[in-house]
Amino acid sequence: MSDVAKVNFTDYPASVTRALDLIGAPARLADARFIILKPNLVNGAAPPVTTPAGLTAAVIDYCRKHTRGEIAIGEGCGSGKTKDTFETNGYANLARRHKLRLIDFNEVEAVKLSRPDALVWKELYLPKIVLDAFLISLPVLKDHSFTQTTIAMKNLIGLVPATYYSGSWNKSKMHTPSTHRSVVDVCLYKRPDLCVVDATTALTGMHLSGTPKKLDLILASFDPVAVDAVGSRLLGHDPRKIEYLTLADGWLGNLAGIRELVS
Repeated sequence: MSDVAKVNFTDYPASVTRALDLIGAPARLADARFIILKPNLVNGAAPPVTTPAGLTAAVIDYCRKHTRGEIAIGEGCGSGKTKDTFETNGYANLARRHKLRLIDFNEVEAVKLSRPDALVWKELYLPKIVLDAFLISLPVLKDHSFTQTTIAMKNLIGLVPATYYSGSWNKSKMHTPSTHRSVVDVCLYKRPDLCVVDATTALTGMHLSGTPKKLDLILASFDPVAVDAVGSRLLGHDPRKIEYLTLADGWLGNLAGIRELVS
């Protein structure tokens, strides 16, 4: 059984705390020596295209209460330069305020990994710095034109370095021959250790220019498949009809036996 916290939003500090307490996050965070927070900063657009800095700030504060490990923020934007998205979206100020490192996954040292069980990417470059980190995926709840939804799992496409996967945009090679399978493969190489989803205002229809939909929820789970299933249902989709979720079911997480912890 996989637990997914589903908390009514009041404010980021209170709602994030309730959600993470519900799933027993302190016990998992206690031994984390290096935590990387991965928001969705695909470009410089305002939320809900991108993850609000307020959500990330609340997760930083929560982590600092429950671990002595280093905390950093990492992203490799889908278009433009990551440093510009950090600045435009308020993350440069956030990092200065909290004295955190900002990591550009498009620029840092990458290593080539291999997995014969991968669906498409039998070899994949990933930033060396993420491999042993406790990785927290911090997406916004959104529809996506290629994968129906982009939540905790699709957010990790931002890990792959543009140096190796750019084309018409920074990560374009990851979208052929199958974006669904690329999402599963990236999570196979580096599964998120924790997921906190901003579902206060979802984006419906399209991931870059859709229609905002007020939901006033925060989701949290250690199971990326389960939290993406709950989020997909909130967007009006059947998770069992979403390819990346059915491919990942029983492998990277579970579609069955999800327990929603509502608060």
